[in-house]
Order: sequence, then C-alpha cells, then structure tokens
Amino acid sequence: MRRELTKAEVERLFIEAVDDALPPAEQALFAAELEADTALKVRFDTYQKTVGRLKVQPREKAPDALSSMILRRTRRRRFQFRNRELHDLRFPAEVVIPLLIAAAVAVFMLLASP
Repeated sequence: MRRELTKAEVERLFIEAVDDALPPAEQALFAAELEADTALKVRFDTYQKTVGRLKVQPREKAPDALSSMILRRTRRRRFQFRNRELHDLRFPAEVVIPLLIAAAVAVFMLLASP
C-alpha cells in the first residue's frame, strides 16, 4: 500500500533529497510525488539549483572580532532589558503611602498597648 505525502511533507524532504540523505523507501515516495505534481517539481528544481549555486560559492572568513561584538551586543541588550524590568516595578504613590501609614499605625498600636 502506497502512502501519500502531503505537499508540506514533500517540501520538508527537499533538504534531505538535495543531500541524497533520504532512505530508499522515502526516496521512492518523494520521486513519485514530484512526478505527480509539476508545480512541486518546479519548486524542487529551483531549490536544487539554488543550493547548488550556494555550494560553489567561496567561503568567507568571519571577522576576528565578530564573536566579541555579538557577545557585547547581547550583554548590552540584556542589561537594557533588566533596567526596563526595574523601571516597570515602580509602585505609584497612591499605593505606597497608604501602606506606609498602615504600617506606622500598626507599629504604634503594638508599642502603645500594655
């Protein structure tokens, strides 16, 4: 019994198909689905050509300071996020003042009681 693949499943297999990493059973299903759907076949051919072009491009060496630049930038963003969290924790005076008055009255009543 032949299992049908959805279009999304076939598209997810593009990467493995280009790398020739599909098991024989899935390779047969993949090829049958491409033969059945011409639009999908065109997309796979375009994907395969694009990957092929990328593989023949010369590799560029990353700048030496790239990792330290990324680390510095993430630390800065993390610090800014912490500052924003602390800024959001401020309580309005309408809440703080009555709480302080209630605490002062409670302390006074405890100390004044015999």
